Amino acid sequence: MTTQPDLLGEGQTIVEERIVKANGESSVRKYIKGRFLGKGGFAKCFEFTNLNTKKMSAAKVVAKATLSKHRAKQKVNI
Repeated sequence: MTTQPDLLGEGQTIVEERIVKANGESSVRKYIKGRFLGKGGFAKCFEFTNLNTKKMSAAKVVAKATLSKHRAKQKVNI
């Protein structure tokens, strides 16, 4: 995550999503992390806005420290 105060409001963060396809091609999507929506057992939910499409969506943010147990890692894998 990077913070660029000259482009964003104070305290806003740009988050990059790296997508790697099966053929090795990769792409990067950038989002602005918005307001906090709620939290659950091991993740927090935030509002994100895609910088290219300006579409808003919600995403879960999982701290790596919470994935220390094997069972927690299994819950995240799709």
